[in-house]
Amino acid sequence: MIAAFVPLILIGNAVHLLAHPWFVHAELGRMAPDPYGMADADQRRLADTALDSITPFGGGERVLREARLPDGAAFDPKERRHLHSVRGYLWGLYTIHAAGLVALAALLALPRRRRLARDGLAAGAVWTLAIAVFAAIYVAAAPVSFLGGFHRVFFSGDSWRFADTETLRRLFPDAFWSDTALVLGGLVAAQAAVLLGVSLGARRQAMHAAPRTAAHAR
Repeated sequence: MIAAFVPLILIGNAVHLLAHPWFVHAELGRMAPDPYGMADADQRRLADTALDSITPFGGGERVLREARLPDGAAFDPKERRHLHSVRGYLWGLYTIHAAGLVALAALLALPRRRRLARDGLAAGAVWTLAIAVFAAIYVAAAPVSFLGGFHRVFFSGDSWRFADTETLRRLFPDAFWSDTALVLGGLVAAQAAVLLGVSLGARRQAMHAAPRTAAHAR
């Protein structure tokens, strides 16, 4: 159970780090200008609005309804429904993340359960690295296929597909999501590597301490 939850906890850590305007603005700065003439300031403002709408303690759908472009509403009903679904998934991830951290802290606080927690974390780190390697190869080889498959798992029908002229597509094109997937995967893999090293180091330390404790008891 611990090993199964480790990838979700590490993904939650990475999402917490990236779900902020600094990352979105950095990506917008790397992309080509909007082909339909949206000003850079409007891009940053609407990207912040979209991000605010999906974060658990953000403005939700209200900020999307209020967002405007010179020619009218910035986000149409389909876009608002999609972001509402994303918000629900993010709530679920953050809930699992928080519950997993609390459960691990409780196990590590109990001397008799520390070995269980340590071994579970090590196994989870290996499992996470395997997933990260597979995902990285997939994204690098076929980014569009990866993103399409990911969205088909979580969203029904064509609810996640948008025309090139729609706001979400203009703010977050395929290049944005490919970069995000690679950065997210890199952060998760780095965490897993550190976790594996720490877990194995703690295991070796415990194994070396055990004979000394037994000898002292005799």
